[in-house]
Amino acid sequence: MLLLQIILLLLPVICSAGDRKPRHYEINLDEPPSQRWNQVIKDHLEYLPGVVEETKKYIPKPLQPFVWWAASKIDRYFTTEIQEELKGIASESGLPIGEIVGMNILYDVAAFDRRHIFGLGCTSIVAQNSAGQIIHGRNLDYDMTELLKNITIHVDFVRNGTIQYSGLTFALYNGVLTGQRPGEYSVSLNARYSGAYIDNILMEFYTKFKRPVSFFIRDVLENQATYTEAVDAFSRTHLFSPSYIIVAGIKKNEGVVISRNRWSAANVYPLNVDANQWFLVETNFDNWKKQGDDRRITAIQKLKELGRRNFDEKSMVEVLSTVPVRNNLTVFSTVMVPGLPDSADYFRQSTWILP
Repeated sequence: MLLLQIILLLLPVICSAGDRKPRHYEINLDEPPSQRWNQVIKDHLEYLPGVVEETKKYIPKPLQPFVWWAASKIDRYFTTEIQEELKGIASESGLPIGEIVGMNILYDVAAFDRRHIFGLGCTSIVAQNSAGQIIHGRNLDYDMTELLKNITIHVDFVRNGTIQYSGLTFALYNGVLTGQRPGEYSVSLNARYSGAYIDNILMEFYTKFKRPVSFFIRDVLENQATYTEAVDAFSRTHLFSPSYIIVAGIKKNEGVVISRNRWSAANVYPLNVDANQWFLVETNFDNWKKQGDDRRITAIQKLKELGRRNFDEKSMVEVLSTVPVRNNLTVFSTVMVPGLPDSADYFRQSTWILP
């Protein structure tokens, strides 16, 4: 506990004066699913219509009528629990169920080769220092930056009074793109742009819309108890959109970047401290191809300057805060250390929204 308190005191040294913490909520998994998100929605009602309108720009205009209509029909393919949560969110917000579902599958329907259209991305870093501690850093970058800052929340999913897993997410969004199972592993998702739009449509029908990536990550956090189980699930399960899934554990070399195709993993790139591969940096490009991303290049240079021996949580904050790793599209930054005794509390305290 003392070590955690010291670490938390050091974090503001790097964060700027304008940074703020996301609102914190507990989602009680013992409550009826339709009621779990009511307080979240009530607290963010003023922002929600603007967010929904902005998301429509991310769907090709000719396809919008089909996408929103289909979204209103496909919730029945989700698990009963997710269905009821979505219906509760729609009821509390006063927004159509199609728009709520559409928000939650936005990443999946927009994850095709479109880097020339929008500035979307993220940076995820996993590093193991010389003491064996594994640290997971993450910046979420997105075009809807200012809107998303207003609805970014930190959620602890609780059952029987105990935190089962935690996530950084957004009001209206009951999936998870950044999360942690305390004492076991953490996960973040970066966008991967691959294939044509029709590829997503075909995979959506093949999988019957059952596995939007944010719901899948939440499912893994809830049901896969260990790092090994989580990596196996993230590597093998069919998804209907490509992605980079970055996972950090608590034991030696438990860190990996999984470059996902729609069917399975295209590449699994692990830590290997014995070969001096003590960190992994992923933005939005395949790691085995020539890199031209200044965020990744800068992060790697900074990590090498800091070195493995003295690397710690404060060092990770420093890397995440370095321009252009931190940039005008960065919504929030977070550091996760799943091996800490108080990792759930640390995750909540070590997340900040940029000014």
